[in-house]
Amino acid sequence: MSDLVSVLPEIVVTLTALLVLVADTLVDRRRSAHVLAVLTVAGLVIALFSGPFAIAPGTHFSGFVLVDTFTTFFRAVFILLAVFATLVAPGYLDRKGVAPGEYYATICFSTVGAMTIALSTDLITLFVGIELMTIPIYVLAGMQRSDRYSNEAALKYFLLGAFSSALLLYGFVWLYGFSGATELSKIAKALASGGLTSGPAIIALTLVTVGLGFKAAVVPFHQWTPDAYDGAPTPATAFMSVAPKAAAFAAILRVLVTGLGPLGLDWTIVLAILAAVTMTGGNVVALAQSNVKRMLAYSSIAHTGYILAAVAAYRAGDSAGAAVLFYVLAYGLMNLGAFACLLYLDVEGTRGATLDELNGFAKREPGGALAFAIFLISLTGIPPTIGFVAKVLVIQPVLDAGLVWLAVVIALNAVVAAFYYLRVVVRLYMYDAEAGTPTLVPARLLSFTLGLSALAVVVIGVLPDGIYAWALQAAAPLTLR
Repeated sequence: MSDLVSVLPEIVVTLTALLVLVADTLVDRRRSAHVLAVLTVAGLVIALFSGPFAIAPGTHFSGFVLVDTFTTFFRAVFILLAVFATLVAPGYLDRKGVAPGEYYATICFSTVGAMTIALSTDLITLFVGIELMTIPIYVLAGMQRSDRYSNEAALKYFLLGAFSSALLLYGFVWLYGFSGATELSKIAKALASGGLTSGPAIIALTLVTVGLGFKAAVVPFHQWTPDAYDGAPTPATAFMSVAPKAAAFAAILRVLVTGLGPLGLDWTIVLAILAAVTMTGGNVVALAQSNVKRMLAYSSIAHTGYILAAVAAYRAGDSAGAAVLFYVLAYGLMNLGAFACLLYLDVEGTRGATLDELNGFAKREPGGALAFAIFLISLTGIPPTIGFVAKVLVIQPVLDAGLVWLAVVIALNAVVAAFYYLRVVVRLYMYDAEAGTPTLVPARLLSFTLGLSALAVVVIGVLPDGIYAWALQAAAPLTLR
C-alpha cells in the first residue's frame, strides 16, 4: 500500500484519463469539449494537490521509484502544463471537429509518462516513462486525421522517435552489460570503480546522448521538430513543444548526472558544444521563417540549447541544476502561451498564421495581443519577465564552470533572437490588417488562460526568489558536484 501511495498523483492522472474517455460517450457532443475540459482540469488539480499526501520521500517498488524534491518539482510542472494545454483547446477542438475526449485523455496519458520519468531511479522505469510520454504525443500530432499536414507530422515524429528510442535502449543495454545493474546509483559506482576510460562506457555514453538528444530536439538530432510542430493541431503543438522537452531534461539530469556523473569530464565538453550549436542553429533558421508557428518551432530548438548549457555546467554545483529546472518552468509558461496565442486566428488546416496575417492583431484583440507580446518579450529575455531571469540563472553557472565562451554564445544568440521575436510584436501593433486576414474566433476561456499565464510570466520575473529556492531544493538530490 505504501508503494501505491507514493505514486498517488500518477494514479489520479491515469484515472482522470479513463474517466474522461468514459464521460466522452455520455456527454452531449455540442458541449463536450468544454465539459470534458472542466473534468480534465479538475482531475489534474486533484493530482497536483495529492502530491503532499503521498508517502514520505524515499525509494519504493523495490528501488524502481524514487520520490524526492526533484520528483515533486517536475510533477508540478507537468501537471500545470497539462492544465494549460487543456484550457486553451476547447474552442479549437469544436471548430476543427477533433474528438475532445481523445485529446484530453491523450494529454493525461502523456503527462503520466513524463511524471514517471521524474520519479525513475532505474533504467527500466525511465524507459517505460519515456515511451509512455512519447507514444501519446505521436497520437496528438496526428489527431486531426483529415489534415495532411497533421498526418505528415505524426508520421515523421513516429519514425524518428522510434529510431531514437532504439538508440537509447541500446545505450541502456550497454550500461547494463558494463555495470551489471539497471539502477543509476549502482551504474555510477561501477563507473567510478574503474570504467572511466573503457570502450563500453564511452559507447554507452554516446548512444544515450544521441537518444536523449532526439527527445530534447538537440542539433543535429532535431530533424523531426519543425515539421512535427508545424503540422500538428495547434493546441497539441503548444503541449508537445514544452512537456516532452521538460521530461527529456528530467531524464538527462537523472541519467547523466546521477548515473553517468563519473564520466562528467567526457560529456561536459560535448554537451557544451552541442548547446552552442543548438541555440545558434535554431535562432539562425528561425530568422528566415515567415510562418509564425514554424518560427516558434525553430526557436524552441534554440531554447533547448540554453537549457543544455546549464546541464553542461553541472560542475558549478546545485545552481546549475536549479538553472535547468527554473528554465524548464519558464520555458513552459512562455512557449506554450506563445503557441496558444495563434488559436485566436481561424486559419485553414493545422498550420499557423504568417507574419502578414498578424498585422493589426492588437486592434482586433487587444488582450490577446498584449499576452502574445509579453510571451515574445519573455522568450527574448527582456526584463522584467521570467525569461530574463531564466537566462541570467543559466549564464551564472556557465561562468562558474569556466565556460566563458559558452556564456558569450548565449548572449549573442539572445541578440539574434530579439530580431525575430520583436518583429512579431511590431506586426501586432504597428501594422494595419490587410485584405484576406484570417477572422478571429470568440475565445473567452482562451483569453482568461493566456491572461493568467502572462501575469505569471511577469510576476515571477519580478519576484523569482520563491521559485528559484524551490528549484535549488529540487536540484539538491542530484548532488551536482
